[in-house]
Amino acid sequence: MSIDVNATFQADTAAARRAAVTEVVDGLQGSQILAIATSVRAMVADGKSVCNLTVGDFKPSEFPVPEKLVAGIHAALEAGETNYPPSDGILELRQAIADMYTRDLGLDYGPGGVIVCSGARPVLYATWRMFTNPGDKTVSFLPAWNVGYYAHLCQTDHHFVPTGADTNFFPTVEQVKAILPDTRLIVMNSPLNPTGTVIDKDVLTGIAQAIVDENNARGDAPPVMLMWDAVYWQLTKNEHPFYSPVQLVPEIAPYVVHIDAISKGFAATGLRVGWAVLPDYLQAKMKALIGHMGAWAGRPEQIATAALLNDPEAIREYNTWIKTEIDARLDTVYGAIMDMKANGLPVDAIAPQGAIYLSFRVKLPGQSNEDIRIKLLEGAGMAVVPFQAFDLREDSGWFRISIGAVSKDELPPMLDRLRAVIQAEVTS
Repeated sequence: MSIDVNATFQADTAAARRAAVTEVVDGLQGSQILAIATSVRAMVADGKSVCNLTVGDFKPSEFPVPEKLVAGIHAALEAGETNYPPSDGILELRQAIADMYTRDLGLDYGPGGVIVCSGARPVLYATWRMFTNPGDKTVSFLPAWNVGYYAHLCQTDHHFVPTGADTNFFPTVEQVKAILPDTRLIVMNSPLNPTGTVIDKDVLTGIAQAIVDENNARGDAPPVMLMWDAVYWQLTKNEHPFYSPVQLVPEIAPYVVHIDAISKGFAATGLRVGWAVLPDYLQAKMKALIGHMGAWAGRPEQIATAALLNDPEAIREYNTWIKTEIDARLDTVYGAIMDMKANGLPVDAIAPQGAIYLSFRVKLPGQSNEDIRIKLLEGAGMAVVPFQAFDLREDSGWFRISIGAVSKDELPPMLDRLRAVIQAEVTS
């Protein structure tokens, strides 16, 4: 006989939940992006035609990972490479990452400045844990991916600084200088999720110098640290090159933690290999955090990733191919939206610059972002994510378009439906 555990639980579930978990966990909200994606999957399961532009992921049939990566994983498994890796990653992979940063970015951290883990999230969370105590001042800039959840988990005094389309949704140097006093951690991301924009080189230089100046003025007080989320750095338009702040202002190096992974540049989201590149004086503490979290990447995947990163030609060929595929989709969507705008429809977009995203705006009088999102979904079969999911709360009309999970053939008919829906709104 089996026991129906749920049936034995007679207490009020809401009250019991509050009693069972901590206030921090009870107050933690789920991802709005994933909630929208779940509803889209349900519509598709019901047989409805939806162009899914919500998830920051890749459809494997459209964006397969590099063949060298797949072959390397198979070979490692066949060779019996299935035991625990070191908690900071196998030396071969840490060396390969360090070599790539030296080769491509001119930054020599050495393997002692690398921590490998299961995707980018563990080192992202570990960075929060390393530098903040509850109540510490932390800062990010809106819109931004998931920062609010990590601030909540760490119970910091978090400050969201809004930005706008006029600055590519990045802060100005003056905004950063204004929030630096007493700040312990600044979180930035470029190319930016959700906007698909890249920070201007001169702006990044000014921000980096401001952080150096602030830390020099603090003396022996704890410094302000910069988490530089660069998981999309390999996916920039050629006219919008990526820069690390350390390239531009080397004196900032002691205060920067780079977040990176194979998830985006190699479309390998499910293989879960990520890393932090950071000053070696911080490596041991992050290694301990990742070790206790158990957030290690699998040994076969690490071995295969090391082989891929040690093959610059294979990287170059894959990077050329994937950027061509991404650009074909983003440019198609952007071109159609700008054509609608030129014909008087109330839409806008920012030209794609990097990552797999496009900032898309629809302004319909008297309608909220949620109203518009539902209208686009039900009327045009176009599933998008409002900027509210990235903590920009006002009804600005801005949405994120993500093209990783769609084919090129899906886009033209969806764009025709979009045009018809917006035209109907304007003439109604």
